[in-house]
Amino acid sequence: MSVKRWTYNLLYRVGAPWEGPVRPELVELVESQRINPVEQHSVLDMGCGSGTCSVYLAERGFDVVGVDFTSLALRKARQAAFDANVARCCRFVHGDLRSSTLPGVDGTFDLVLDFGTLDDLTGQDRLDMAANIKRHTHEGSMVVFWCFYTAGKELPRFRFNGVSRFHSAIRPGEEHDLFGDAFTIERLPDHSADENTACFLLTRQ
Repeated sequence: MSVKRWTYNLLYRVGAPWEGPVRPELVELVESQRINPVEQHSVLDMGCGSGTCSVYLAERGFDVVGVDFTSLALRKARQAAFDANVARCCRFVHGDLRSSTLPGVDGTFDLVLDFGTLDDLTGQDRLDMAANIKRHTHEGSMVVFWCFYTAGKELPRFRFNGVSRFHSAIRPGEEHDLFGDAFTIERLPDHSADENTACFLLTRQ
């Protein structure tokens, strides 16, 4: 097991800081019907963690596949789906989002979610995951993409509450480098108290 995977398993055991309610950006998109289970029925949740967003969508009629590389997070996600009585339309698979092959993930999806996974990768790993997002979308697919979003140099070296240079981030404009060849890109209203975050809605062309 890699050091990073071991660290994530430990965090999920004690309570990962990102575990919490459904992201408000996703709630707003669903409640406004910009995302709905008729037009975006099939969902791929990349870096699903303990399944909060996956279960939320499954409860509202979406068919969801969640992918994560952390075994403990997947166990928690499966239990959450079972407890919510949505396991039949909300399944979780183990996979490395940098890999061109994700066992149990076939074809393309109407909606892809990434809440804080792509920005956690750097270099070629980030490019490989971005390629995976393209691989699993088709014309008209939407991607909800939340990230730390900053050039980094103006950040403090470390802080307990908020973004610091300790975090990797998407630099301003990098979203166009990664996805501008295949998607239109809309920045959504910011619901975070931290100015160094962003959420984008991508639409596949």
